[in-house]
Amino acid sequence: MRSGRIISIAGVAAARAVVALVLALAFWAAAPVALGWLPTTVMTASMTPAIEVGDIVVSRPVPREALLPGRVVLATDPDWADRLRLHRIAELGPDGDLVTKGDANPDADSTPLHPDAVLGVGVLRVPGIGMPIVWLRTGEVLPLAGVVAAFALCLAVALRRGVDDDPDDPSPPPEDTPPTRRALRAPPTRSRLFRRGFGFAVAVAAAGVAVSTPASASFSDESAASGTVTAGRVTGPETLGCYNDGGAVVTWAYDGWEPRSFDLLVDGRVVIADIPPRFRAARVPDDGSYSVLRTDRVTVRTNVGEQWSAESGESVPVGGVLLGFGRPFCR
Repeated sequence: MRSGRIISIAGVAAARAVVALVLALAFWAAAPVALGWLPTTVMTASMTPAIEVGDIVVSRPVPREALLPGRVVLATDPDWADRLRLHRIAELGPDGDLVTKGDANPDADSTPLHPDAVLGVGVLRVPGIGMPIVWLRTGEVLPLAGVVAAFALCLAVALRRGVDDDPDDPSPPPEDTPPTRRALRAPPTRSRLFRRGFGFAVAVAAAGVAVSTPASASFSDESAASGTVTAGRVTGPETLGCYNDGGAVVTWAYDGWEPRSFDLLVDGRVVIADIPPRFRAARVPDDGSYSVLRTDRVTVRTNVGEQWSAESGESVPVGGVLLGFGRPFCR
């Protein structure tokens, strides 16, 4: 009896974990829509193995000057009117067009992209969650039916009242209730069933929004690994350095989400805002507030989107020259 109870608890917990993971991945694929970003289901393997078929890539609009070599862009495909292209910018053409190429392709795309055709730049990848859409569009019924049946089974088990759940009515039964009746648990009420069903319907709707747009390409920078959900995490700049060149010049490295801009901060105060995303160095401004008797700490902040940012975990020390009108220098 005890072993059966343990198996029941473990089965319900495992089913709930699977459902939670699937819905969490669907959430991260759909949530950026609120920011005006575009989720896309990857239909081909032109950049495998960095990205696989069935991954969802989220792209965000950027200004034309941000379309630089090395970035992955989502655009209407000039060779196929009914398709989207998601490839990396290999170089800028002499007339301003974008020469693109899939990482797994030996040659660049035959037709360059006009900047006006670009819908956004890839910033986020959610692995595997779009495979049902791929199977649906390619007519692969068996794997689609198998996954749907398996998820439905997990959902049914997850919504089942487990032996470790509290009853809906915690009040004790009347004294004259037979002992056998006291041991029975009350079935779930209509309100609880409604809440569970409503929550699931909302999650399914979000997943449907996330996988609505297919694209024939892939994206290389991971933000979520298989089996984990780390999407949405913004990292700050790393490896801060400083050198003197007529003043203090701060340098940094960055390998994370494509930034909108960087900010330079001195003791938590922004002294330079909206540094272009391609820059990896900035000169500390000569505002006369530095002193040879005090050391200030300089940090760099990454800005992604309109509201997401992360500051560097390290800082560099900067001081001022005595009687030198506060010109900053690296200590």
